[in-house]
Amino acid sequence: MFMSRRADGQTLKSYLLNEDLQTIFERKFEIIGEALAALRKFAPEVFAGIRHAQQAVDFRNVLIHGYASIDHELVWDTYRRWLPELVEDVRGIG
Repeated sequence: MFMSRRADGQTLKSYLLNEDLQTIFERKFEIIGEALAALRKFAPEVFAGIRHAQQAVDFRNVLIHGYASIDHELVWDTYRRWLPELVEDVRGIG
């Protein structure tokens, strides 16, 4: 799961100036959303126990289908606010 070391020490301002990091984050969120969507199909009881799982799937859809209008501040906020909890829950599976 992605908690990027590249983001260590970054601020919103520095993130907004770093197109490479933006691209990495977007792609990683797309992958997370795809994986969770698959999990929802095959193990809905596990999916239900992961905080922010549905938001991750929804966020993936926004990123994929709204490419021209990605809100990079929202991506940063998502990374900082709920990704740590999602990672914690996924690591606790199994």
